[in-house]
Amino acid sequence: MKATTKQVLTGAAWLAVLLAMIGGVILWQHQVRKAKPVTAVTVTSTERIPMVLLLDSHLTHQQNQQLTANIQHNSASQTLVTAKASTNGTVVFKGQLLNSDNRPYIQVQLPTGISTTKKAQLLKRVLGLAQQHFKFRRFNLVSYGDGGLTATSYVEQTTIALTPQHLVLIATPFNGTGSQNRRRKTTPVAAKNQTAALKTLIAKRKIINPKLQVLIIAEKSAKSKQTLPLQSALAGQSIFKPTVKPTVKRYQQHVVRTWRTESGILNSRRIGNIIQSFIN
Repeated sequence: MKATTKQVLTGAAWLAVLLAMIGGVILWQHQVRKAKPVTAVTVTSTERIPMVLLLDSHLTHQQNQQLTANIQHNSASQTLVTAKASTNGTVVFKGQLLNSDNRPYIQVQLPTGISTTKKAQLLKRVLGLAQQHFKFRRFNLVSYGDGGLTATSYVEQTTIALTPQHLVLIATPFNGTGSQNRRRKTTPVAAKNQTAALKTLIAKRKIINPKLQVLIIAEKSAKSKQTLPLQSALAGQSIFKPTVKPTVKRYQQHVVRTWRTESGILNSRRIGNIIQSFIN
């Protein structure tokens, strides 16, 4: 009788343990199932905010593609379309956006052989037509090389409605490509060493929308020579962040270290990360 009682108690204990384990598993599965819908949802804005690309007209097709790919690599599922402007103001769009393209790319192609001011005027026309054509209100503007000079001139003469949220200027020769002995400096260019083009941009800085946010990306080559002096690429700080009072809402600058003097920054995957971090 004692043995039977012991067996019953042992069996009951094992049954209790088994039921507890089953209950724990059921509770865990319930929690996991309940959590899945929450973790699977990606919170993002459905508003269409394009990234407008204005690159250097001197880039080769391959260099153009390389830089665009590095800028775009974090959002490769978004469509890229082109907008080509002629000197007479005609604009041709190539490509269509999907309904799901809430962060698409619009690559602007401007004619060569005209002044920076004229290019800025054409850019204003392109963006005005693009807003109507692709149905968006806000946008970000990313430029490279001489495209950065056009972009800077553009924000100094555009309307509030056509001002980008963020302006990114990559390897822009604000103070030309001379003064090689100053290529390692990150400080503002002294007034006596400023080019006429830089002085003109500085003189018009008060027109810029104070809500604009600006990022300047410069290259520092590991070799002794580089095409664009570091100080020239960072000279935009005198436009957007003068010593007395900032011109814009937010200003940042990054120096990307590369190993080649030519096209080094074009091949840098860091570009996309830096831009996306700044914009988001």
